[in-house]
Amino acid sequence: FAGCGNGVDENKTPAEIKQEVANMSQEDIQKTIEAYKEVIAEKTEALTEELAKLKDIPLTEILGDEAKNIKNNAAKIEESISKLTKNMQAYAEGIVSK
Repeated sequence: FAGCGNGVDENKTPAEIKQEVANMSQEDIQKTIEAYKEVIAEKTEALTEELAKLKDIPLTEILGDEAKNIKNNAAKIEESISKLTKNMQAYAEGIVSK
């Protein structure tokens, strides 16, 4: 997912975004924010699906490999959502500063 289309990149830092925003129009910034919202929504849905899988695992197997894999996937998705949210906020701050 990193470096997804539409300018969405969870590996950018807020500092990099602030520099990038300086050369962007408000319209371009808004389009980028919308793209981030879409990707965050998709990842939130994927996280919900992963967590739903955990509910289907019997209690006797909750410490097993399958549950661990699901928990690891969920943690990766949560981390990605967090990064994307911070980046989207940096773009939003850029629009305010213009």
